[in-house]
Amino acid sequence: MKPYELLLIITPDQDESEAEALTATVQGIIEKGGTLLKLDPWGKKRLAYPIQKRTEGYYVLYIFESAPSFIAELNQSLRVIEAIMRHMIVHHEGDVEKLKSAAE
Repeated sequence: MKPYELLLIITPDQDESEAEALTATVQGIIEKGGTLLKLDPWGKKRLAYPIQKRTEGYYVLYIFESAPSFIAELNQSLRVIEAIMRHMIVHHEGDVEKLKSAAE
């Protein structure tokens, strides 16, 4: 199991409760193939440049562990969800043991 970070940008058209529901849906997808270590909703922020004619979005950061083979499946699942403007998955460089102990 390797640690990964997933950063989502959800469309600002969603209200707060819809964004939270989508966050929970993505959390469920991650937990099917891995272990969620941290969920950090950043809230609505201004984008660095317009995406799909939008200048704001809800940012959500997930830190999780999974097998490398699960990442392609996760990418495919996230592409299908229309409310997600952008997503990026990278290896987590931080201290995973510290996150695990904080989660317990």
